[in-house]
Formats: sequence, C-alpha cells, structure tokens
Amino acid sequence: MAERIAALVLAAGLSTRFGGDKLLHPHAGKPLAAHIADTLAAMSLTWRIAIVPPAPSPRRELFAERGFELVTNPDPHHGMGASLALGAQRATELDAEALLVCLADMPNITAAHLMALLAAGENSDAVATRFDDTRGPPVLFAHRLFSDLAAITGDQGAKPLLANAALVAAPPGLARDFDTSADFNQR
Repeated sequence: MAERIAALVLAAGLSTRFGGDKLLHPHAGKPLAAHIADTLAAMSLTWRIAIVPPAPSPRRELFAERGFELVTNPDPHHGMGASLALGAQRATELDAEALLVCLADMPNITAAHLMALLAAGENSDAVATRFDDTRGPPVLFAHRLFSDLAAITGDQGAKPLLANAALVAAPPGLARDFDTSADFNQR
C-alpha cells in the first residue's frame, strides 16, 4: 500500500436535484457530508482534501473542523470533472503516491471498504468500487494517472480511466448516494 496517500472528497456540487444544500441535510444524526469526513478523519492518511464551493458556508467549516485542507472550485457549474481535476492537481503538488477519491453524498462508505481499495492498489493503477453492474466511487488512483485526472472536465468524471480498473465489491447499500429529498427517506 502506498504510504503517501491523499484522500479527496468531492464536495463542491450544487445539489440542484435536492433543492438546498444536501451535504448539510441531517442523515443518521449528523450532516450528510460529515459521514465520509468522519470516516476519513479517523483513518491514517497523509492528507485529507475537500473540494468545496467558493462562498463561505457551513459546508466548508464542516471539512475544516475535521482537519481537511480546503481547495476551492471557483465554478462548480463545470461539474464533477473540474473538482476531480483540482484534487489531482493538489495531489501532484503534494507529491502523493495515490489519490483516494470519495463523494460527499455517500454516507455509508466504511473505513474497511476504503482499506480494501488501498490494499488492491498494490497491484493496479486504478481501483474502483463495484456495485450492482457498475464501477465507480470511491476509487483509488496511482500517481501515474494524476496528469490524466488533472485534464478531466465536465460531469463524466474519471469513467474512461476506470475501464480497466481493479474492482472491490461493495455490499448492498454501501455505495448508495443521496441526490433527492426522497433518498433521505429510504432505508
């Protein structure tokens, strides 16, 4: 497992389908984004970075209070790809060996699953979470892919880089994300 690991949380989204700041909406006793922030804060990682929107907000404070370095996405309208590129640029500046990418709206991700991704990274440049018939976040990228990540734009994210990724299976419900108010009412 790489020793110089940067954990990255993409938290600059606009929550357009939710109708408010979903990352601050309560879920299981705390703001939605606090779940992944707390999970990562408890892990032994070299760096913790959160990509956040430009305006001062409780969302920025949530990550700062947990020891995350804040990187501002000056225009979140450009999509997740822009946030991912900013994170890859920062990981490159830090000379990280690997980048562990998480989404702020996936509260069920466990440290055990993230550790499984890190372990699988020993033998692969990219490791993705497999759920249902899909591969996606959380994902781990080796330093060799940082320049490709830094060039990403739009909302596609890193899907092209995950085509040959090693996969770590997620149990049902682990990789569930929250996009609408109805998602908060599901069990």
